[in-house]
Amino acid sequence: MCNETIPVLIVGAGPVGLTASLLLAHQEIRSVLVERHSGTSIHPRAKGINIRSMELFRLMGLEERIRAAGNELVDSTNWLFVETLAGREIRRVSRRSLFEPPPQLEQVSPTIGTLCAQNQLEPLLVAEAHKLGCSLRFDTELISFEQDEHGVSASVKENSTGAQYSIRANYLLAADGASSRIRHLLGISMRGTEALSYHANIYFRADLRELVHERWFSMCFVQNPEARGVLAPVNNSDLWQFHAQYHPEKGSAFEDFTPAYCVELVRKVVGLSQLDVEILSVLPWEAAMRVADHFQQDRVFLAGDAVHVMPPSGGFGLNTGVQDAHNLCWKLAAVINGPASPALLTTYETERRPVDQFTTEQAGLRIEGRGTPVQTTEQKKPERVDEIVVTIGYSYASPAVIEDDEVVPHTNMLDVSGCPGLRAPHVWLERDGIRISTIDLFDRHFVLLTGDKDTDWCETARATAARLGFSLDTYRVGGADADLVDVDGRWATAYGVLPGGAVIVRPDGFVGWRTKRFESPSQDKLEAVMRRLLCDSGSVAKTLGDT
Repeated sequence: MCNETIPVLIVGAGPVGLTASLLLAHQEIRSVLVERHSGTSIHPRAKGINIRSMELFRLMGLEERIRAAGNELVDSTNWLFVETLAGREIRRVSRRSLFEPPPQLEQVSPTIGTLCAQNQLEPLLVAEAHKLGCSLRFDTELISFEQDEHGVSASVKENSTGAQYSIRANYLLAADGASSRIRHLLGISMRGTEALSYHANIYFRADLRELVHERWFSMCFVQNPEARGVLAPVNNSDLWQFHAQYHPEKGSAFEDFTPAYCVELVRKVVGLSQLDVEILSVLPWEAAMRVADHFQQDRVFLAGDAVHVMPPSGGFGLNTGVQDAHNLCWKLAAVINGPASPALLTTYETERRPVDQFTTEQAGLRIEGRGTPVQTTEQKKPERVDEIVVTIGYSYASPAVIEDDEVVPHTNMLDVSGCPGLRAPHVWLERDGIRISTIDLFDRHFVLLTGDKDTDWCETARATAARLGFSLDTYRVGGADADLVDVDGRWATAYGVLPGGAVIVRPDGFVGWRTKRFESPSQDKLEAVMRRLLCDSGSVAKTLGDT
């Protein structure tokens, strides 16, 4: 096969790599994705898609398809504690869905989370990638790579034929999982705890509908002398997972989980010695808390499990990786397409690493609550915060954010104030009579929002963007004559602006800049702001002034 040159090479076709491929395609950036396996995952693995990830999939037009794929799990909210599934029920904890916001936060997002197993999610992402013309090459393995000041040269191999060829890319994105070979080749260390516990994830087929009998659960904790662990549904019918812990320090090992052993173990979990069981797949996993020291080395970037490993409690792992990709891909596009300085790419690590560290700690606190002791490297133990804060309440501080005079509060409280560095607040609006969310506006381009009387901001911003050579969408928000009708009268309060104020939201939906009150727009001022958001230093510091 002929050698080729592309903007971005992605390694790994899990949810993070596939999402990155889609995000780049939406930015009209060509990429090639290589995956050493012959297809998507057959094992369910992660299931929880949280609010923030669903917002992103909503922008890609995938929200309803993902929700429909996991529809069989929509009622799976209880926690059961049993001796066996067929035997004595110890107690039942009724829970609101972990992926649905509390009633008082219904105005926080236009969507809610859902349950969709990874082996259902990945084929949906693959189908959308093919629809957009993305190049996905399964059964193709990265053999080696070298980078220089202009790009990355990679050697890849088609496993089925043994044929090798080279790919030259501007950038390499490693989404190759927790044991990332690329991370090891770069010599990047992981910092955190050793394995807190070891588990076998047993994916099996058995008809358990009569035993569940409307006791729909997301997790069933099995506690008997012969079997202990967590049973979880995949389709609430005949597909299930059982997570069994093993103890290497006591002589047990993952290799003990042979098909025959797993069949007998599942029967002890269910409490029926003659249950018809088919073992579909068994995978090892360990509960650990580790974050990479670096997320970037020159032209190579790492995302997802390649840079953070966390316990499954809270369902944060997959979603955190999706947010990594979202943060990085718009920056790659901005640099590749020309308007941004390469310095913008360094803000990926600056912004994401603290968030990933915080999320990993929160996942650890939740597994600690289930009886697994967690040691942290911090002198002060972190405080457990609500899932909604972990999901959408974090903030970014980097050169790609221009702070104003309002301080972002500590992360134990959800802040939707519109401060620079925070996710832009959700507000319902109308455009041409159709109800949309502000979240729906933040996709490919920077967006300027201002009041319905403030035409000068929009005109000046468009002229400035044209002069700098990049795309900027502008909207006046307010009454019936505005570009976007503020049906509930909330937008100015939500974004913290007075009449004459304005905000610029980055393509990843985070507020980059805000001026709260009236000031006369000027192209010089807005050029300084936009150059700062793109990390083009120039004479920005001299022209920004007070905002």
